[in-house]
Amino acid sequence: MKTETFYTIEMPYCEQLEVRRTIFSGGNGPRVAVLSGTHGDELEGLYVCHRLAAWLEQLQRSNPQGLLGAVELYPALNTLGLDTLTRSLPVYETDLNRAFPGSPGGPLPKRLAAAIMAALEGADLVIDIHASNIYLREIPQVRINQEFESLLVPIAQNMNLDLIWLHSASTVLETTVAHSLNSCNIPCLVVEMGVGMRITPEYCDQLVTGLLNVWKDMEVLAADVAVPDITNRPYIADDSNVHYLNAKTSGMFIPNASHWTDLRQGELLGTIVSPFHGAVLSEVRSPVDGILFTLREYPLVYEGSLMARVMASRGKRS
Repeated sequence: MKTETFYTIEMPYCEQLEVRRTIFSGGNGPRVAVLSGTHGDELEGLYVCHRLAAWLEQLQRSNPQGLLGAVELYPALNTLGLDTLTRSLPVYETDLNRAFPGSPGGPLPKRLAAAIMAALEGADLVIDIHASNIYLREIPQVRINQEFESLLVPIAQNMNLDLIWLHSASTVLETTVAHSLNSCNIPCLVVEMGVGMRITPEYCDQLVTGLLNVWKDMEVLAADVAVPDITNRPYIADDSNVHYLNAKTSGMFIPNASHWTDLRQGELLGTIVSPFHGAVLSEVRSPVDGILFTLREYPLVYEGSLMARVMASRGKRS
C-alpha cells in the first residue's frame, strides 16, 4: 500500500493544493478505482474508502497473494470543498463534476478535472460515489446513462445495491467524470446513496460487499479470497416509471411513510402543514402502486420542492 500525491498546484499565500490517492498493488491483474469527495458536502464515499482500505490492509496481512490486480482509492477529489463543507470548488464556485474532461491549461476546476482523467487513464473499472444533498435521502443505487447500458448494467447487477436507474442520454450531463470516462471506454458507474453531510454506515457496508464481489468476478481478487455474500438484487427503473412528487405549497413536510417501502396508488406519503396554525395545507399521495425510493429529509419546503420519488411497480428486479 502506498499513498501518493497525483496533483499539486500553488495557491495564494504560499499554500499548496494537493490531491492524493491510496494504491493497493498486487499482481498484473485488472486495475480498479473508487472516487469520492467530488462534492464537498457528500461524505458517504469517504467512509466507503475507509472500509475498503481496512479490508485490503487485512487481506495483505493475511493473504499477500490474494490481491491479483490494483485498487486505487481517491477519497477526497475536492479537498477545498470538503474543508469548507461546500458542494462546489470554493472561490471558483464551480461544480467539479461539471468540469470534465478538463483542460491542463484552464482555470483550477478544469486543471483538476484533467489531472483526475490522466490519473485514471487505463483503469478497467471506476466507481464514482455520491451522496444525495442535505434535503433528500436516497436508497443505495446505481445511475446509468442509457448510452452505456449494455456495458454497465451487467456490472451493476452484482453490486449489492437496491436500484439501477437508467437515465436517458438527454438528462445526463456530458461534463461529468462518469460520462467522460465512459466516452473514453473506461467503464464508470455512478453510485448515489444516503444524504448530504451525513454517513449511513449500513449503506456503505452494503456497497463495500458489492464492490468486493465485482472485483472478485473481475479477478482483481484471487479465487480463494473470501468475500461477504451479496444479499440484494437491484430493481431496474428508467425515466418512464419514476414519478416525482413536488410540493404544491410551501410549509413543513411531515412524512407518513417509511423510506424504501411498497405503496398503493393514493396512499398517504405525508402532509405539508403550517407552522403558524393547525391547518394541513396539502396532502402528498402516491400517484401509482410502487416503491418509495427517495424521501425528503429536510422538512421545510417551498412550492415545487421535491419531496419524494416513487418507482412504479412495473419496475423489475434484475
